[in-house]
Amino acid sequence: QGIHCKSKPSSGIFNSFCHDAPASLSSVILKSMKISTVMKCVQGSPCTLHLNIKGTLSLDENIRGLEICTLSLDTQQSQCINVRFARKKSKMLNGKKVQIQTNCFEVNVAQHIYVTMKTVPNYCEVKLRQEYYVEAGKFEFNVDRARKIILVNVSSSLQDQDYYVRLCHKWFTCEDAGAFSVIKGKESLKSVSLKYSQLLPCLCIEGWLAIPDARRIQLCPFKNGKYYTEMLWDNIVYNPLTQTLAWEPACPVLVVVNLCRLMKSNNHCEDIQNTSKRSPEKVKYSRVDTHPRL
Repeated sequence: QGIHCKSKPSSGIFNSFCHDAPASLSSVILKSMKISTVMKCVQGSPCTLHLNIKGTLSLDENIRGLEICTLSLDTQQSQCINVRFARKKSKMLNGKKVQIQTNCFEVNVAQHIYVTMKTVPNYCEVKLRQEYYVEAGKFEFNVDRARKIILVNVSSSLQDQDYYVRLCHKWFTCEDAGAFSVIKGKESLKSVSLKYSQLLPCLCIEGWLAIPDARRIQLCPFKNGKYYTEMLWDNIVYNPLTQTLAWEPACPVLVVVNLCRLMKSNNHCEDIQNTSKRSPEKVKYSRVDTHPRL
């Protein structure tokens, strides 16, 4: 409040070369740049997606304004806006913090953006840079445990583009856990029902635009253990021909496994020495002559 400023489009050329800042100017006067997206909807026209960029600046007599630029890493197209402060007012409020906000840069879903915020004049030591990926859809979900269905709703920022959604099990990569479904961009209902077999901690919802090399967004809501109990400990198999006992977890989980011998006298399982193994993957024991319990 109390600061009068003017903003206008800028080519970014006049402020592209930087020079050393005065000794009295702190390098941290410009900080906390935050980027998000907002939807602009005008009656009678399609809604458009814009970047919302915020930054905090401590006023200084050596600074006359800010320049905010975006560069699309996909198309190499750049846009800049220049914000100027009234010099007399900014001198009077020297050291006070002012928040700069602009939401005039139109973007597309799945666009990769490089954002810079620098002072006017352009001091080399005083600038902020940040990469931002415009997400294509955000998930909301409901679990129907009786029918083993996850109902996924995707935000309407998809505009008119088709969108894929699937379930997968996340190890090093996300492995298929069923067929993917398509949400048609022109449909008003942006939801699909996905069948699952088990609610495991590595079960994720994955979505991506139906375009080449689209970035995939993953939501893994079950990793905190809310929906599963003993499912991780299933799949223990003994092969009598090879005399091997193996346990393969359904999800990557770091555990300590060892063999034990069940004592009939007190129904207690006594650990067998030198059988302890620590692993996030398959654990296998060979040539087991006793009747151990894993």
